[in-house]
Amino acid sequence: MAPVVRRIPTDKPYVFLTIDDGEIKDPAAVELAKRGWPTLFLNEKYFKDDAAYFTSLNAPVEDHTVDHPNLRGKPYEFQREEICDDADAEQRAFGVRPTLFRPPFGNYDDNTRRAAAACGLKAVVLWDETINNGAMQFQVGHHLRPGDIVLMHFRKTFTEDYQAFLDQVKADGLTPARLPDFLS
Repeated sequence: MAPVVRRIPTDKPYVFLTIDDGEIKDPAAVELAKRGWPTLFLNEKYFKDDAAYFTSLNAPVEDHTVDHPNLRGKPYEFQREEICDDADAEQRAFGVRPTLFRPPFGNYDDNTRRAAAACGLKAVVLWDETINNGAMQFQVGHHLRPGDIVLMHFRKTFTEDYQAFLDQVKADGLTPARLPDFLS
C-alpha cells in the first residue's frame, strides 16, 4: 500500500505548493509558476487537449485521476483504472511517469492506497492548508509551518490565490520547495 503523506518532516524552512485539476488555464499562470517549485496534480480530462500549457509551467506533473471521481468506497478495479490510466496518459503527454498521487477531494480508502501502489506511485499526498478566493485557510493556527503542503486549484482566482501563497510564505519566513524532491 502506498503511504499517506500530509506533511513533509523537515527542519528546513520549506513549504510545498500543489496545484490541482487543470480545468481553467489562466495565461498568467505561465509567468507566475515558471519558478518550477509548484507541483501539479492533473486530471487527464483537463490536460489531454492542451498538454503544452502545463509543460510551459515548468513544474512536476503528478497523478490526480482521469475524471476526478470521489474514490472512497469504489471498487479496487475502478480506482486502479482511474489512477493508472491517468499516470499512463501523463507519461505519454509529458514524457515522465508521475510518482505521487492525490485523491480527488482528499477522499481515499485502502483500495486507493493499493491501487496507487499497483500503478507505481510512491505516496498518496494530502495537504495541511488551502488557498481559496485569494485567502489562505489554515487547519492549524494562522501561519504556514515548515513542511506544510498547500493545496491550490486552477481556478478563475489563480492570480489572487498564487499571490496569497507568496505573501504568506514571505510573512512566515519560509521558502517554497519542490515536493517530489522530498518524496522520491
